[in-house]
Parts: sequence; structure tokens; C-alpha cells
Amino acid sequence: MIFVDITVTAVAGPAISNDFHIDANGANWIANAYLIALAALMAIGGRVGDMMGKRSAFTTGVILFAAASALCAIADSFQFLLVGRVLQGVGAALMQPASASIVIDSFAPGERGKAMGIYIGIPMTFFALGPVIGGLVTEHLGWRYVFSINLPIALAALLLTLYARPANQKNADRSFDILSALLLVVGLPLFIVALQDGSHPDADGAQRIFSLPYIIALLGGVALCGVFVRRQFRLARPLIALSLFHDRALLADALLIGIMQFAMAGIIVEGSIYAQDVLHFTPSQAGASLMPMLVPVIFLAQVAGRQYDRRGVRPLARIGTPLATMGFVVWSAGCVFEQYPVIAVGMVFLGAGVAFIMSPANTDALSRAPDNMRGQVSGVMQTFRQVGGAVGVAFAACIVEVVRATGQPLSVAIGAAMLGGACVAAMGCVVALKMPSREMVKLSPTPLR
Repeated sequence: MIFVDITVTAVAGPAISNDFHIDANGANWIANAYLIALAALMAIGGRVGDMMGKRSAFTTGVILFAAASALCAIADSFQFLLVGRVLQGVGAALMQPASASIVIDSFAPGERGKAMGIYIGIPMTFFALGPVIGGLVTEHLGWRYVFSINLPIALAALLLTLYARPANQKNADRSFDILSALLLVVGLPLFIVALQDGSHPDADGAQRIFSLPYIIALLGGVALCGVFVRRQFRLARPLIALSLFHDRALLADALLIGIMQFAMAGIIVEGSIYAQDVLHFTPSQAGASLMPMLVPVIFLAQVAGRQYDRRGVRPLARIGTPLATMGFVVWSAGCVFEQYPVIAVGMVFLGAGVAFIMSPANTDALSRAPDNMRGQVSGVMQTFRQVGGAVGVAFAACIVEVVRATGQPLSVAIGAAMLGGACVAAMGCVVALKMPSREMVKLSPTPLR
């Protein structure tokens, strides 16, 4: 539910825009309202999960997500839909860190890579399947059913949780710094909103992002986030224990996750727009056009998980980041020349790269965390992921608008956004090269009880 709802609206966006008479900027907000809520609240959700128990946090998140999905399905205005999307983000922020922690807690270190390969492989599959599902459902049933399909999935998740009854261990530390939470919840959305909304020109054609209000919003958001980070290092009991990032390997894991999500989220949204507006695909065809990226994720996520158990994350990241960078470059060339076969080749490279990065990096980060802080670390990792995704969507939209303002066609503008993704992925190559090694110790595969 969490990952499919990141991309499912990419293809449904035009239909929603037509119903509510909104422009392209409004359509982008359908995706980014959810991403911003995820980004701002994910670390807080991890902390809450440690306090109330991971099973309790997970089930609460599932119920809230299902209720928010129902609100989206019956929305009678664009504003109502955005409220539902934000509430979906709140539910997901409770679900995601708790679920990752439950999986890690249930397996011994020697089996965690394989387990997390399944755990990450499934949502990454649905991350890529989102546009396919969105296209088919929108074309044959209507966009409201895009949100309704979450209801039976949520019911199944609750029934399976009741059956499995995972441990509901709570952290003895019950402190919660409200000021830190406010700094994060205000600062991060302020920056992302200013970046995305400012990328669109005003009535006289000038880019809004260069106007004083947007500059103030951008700088204000950065300043508040900076104060938040500084406060975490000064408090005896911080909301988020950023001091954990003194572990260079943990920091590298977080950076890899954030960088790849930054690069991917924007191009998924823009790629769906490209398929419909440039290649003139139907919604279902546009969704299916992203399938070449899905196949490597399905087949290689498990391989990457098993290899992590044997070799650690660094060798895999050094394979995955160059593959992802190459995928963005090839995809960009295909966009400029309007050649879908070239685009498909780029997708294959990107999917292979993502499979070798996301699951191993996430597993490594959670394996390094103390048991009583695993929910919080999971929340921090997912914050890096969702911040990367939200900023990535805004960044890609900004590039497209700026390039189009120079008179270039949409194909060139989206190609430029893809090339921007390649530059970001190349930063991941640098992180992978600088990652410290870690000695892998073969432990008993007996599950922890």
C-alpha cells in the first residue's frame, strides 16, 4: 500500500486533473502531498513505534491508511483529495518503520539479508507496478478505484498481523521532544513546497522560485531543518538520535537510500507524463511502459539479499550505483530522441541498479541498530528515502519547467530531468566508493524468539 501509492497516481494524475479542472502543477501535488507527509513524519513515526510498541504502531497505521484511502476515493474536491493524501502519509509513517523493525527482529543476523530481500523486493515491485495498476484501473474503472483497492489489502494486513502476533516490545525511554517535532514538521515541508511550487512560472512568465517569498521560504525551511539537526545533537534525549550517524557505514546506507529515491521518484512521475503526452500512450500503456524497470527488481532483489548475507553492502553498492547512473543516461537519450526501445534499455539498467542498492543498504542499517532503537533507525532510514523522493519529484518538475521556459519541447525538458537524475545517481557512486568495509561474521540462522 505504501509504495504503490507513491507512483500509482502518476498515471491517474491527468484523469484527476480533468475531473477537478487543475493544471499540471496541481497534478504534481497529488503525488507530492503524500510524499511530503511521509518525509516529514517518518522519523517521528519510528520514534512513536518504539514508544507504543511496533505491532501497535503498525496496526494503527494500517487502519489510518485505509480510512484515508477511503476519503481519497470519495473526494468531491481537489482540496479534499489532498487532505486524504496527507492522512495517507501519516498512516504510512506509522506503518513503515514498525514493519521493517518487526522483520529484522524476527530473524538472526545471518538470515536478515534474505528476509529483507523479500521485504524490500515486494514494495519495490509495487513501486514500479504503481503506474501499471494506476493506468489499468483508471482506464477501465476510474481513478477513484485507484484508492479503493487499498481497503481489502489493509484488511488482509490486519488479519495476518492478528495471526502472526509479532512481539510488541516498547522502549523504556518515553521522552518526546515536541519542539524538535515541530521544527521537522514545519521546516521540511516548507522547503519542499517552495521548491516544487516555485518551479512553475507566474502570470508574466517569470520563475516564481526567484521571487522574494519563495527564496525566503526555501531558506526558512533549510534554517529550521538546520536548527532541528543541531538540537538533536545537544539534547540528552533527542527525538531522533542523529549521533548514530557517527557510524560512517550507517550514514553511507542512509545517503545511498536517499540519493536513489531522489533520482527515481521524479523520473517515475515525469516518465508517466512523457509516455502519455509525448508518445501518446493510453493510461494503461503508459503504466505498462515502465515494466522494463520492474523485471530486474523482481529477479535481482533476492539475489542482492543473499549476497548481502555473504559479502556486506559495499560490493553490491559499487555494482548498483554505476548501473543506475548508466540507466538514467540511456533513459535521457531515449527521451530526447523519442525512442521508447532506448528508454526501455535505460529502465533495465536502472532496475538492476536499484535492486543491488535498496535492500542491502536498508538491511545493513537496521542490522547495525541496537534492538531498543531499531524502530527509530528504521524511521530515519525511511525519512532519508521519503525526503529524497519528495525533493526528487520537486527537483524534476523544476528542471522540466525551467527547460520548457526556454522554448524547448517537452521531450527535451523531461530528458534534461532524467540527466539530472543521472547526476544525482553519480553522487551515489562516490558514496559507494567511500563506504567503509565491514567484516561479515557467519552467525547461526536460528530465528530470534
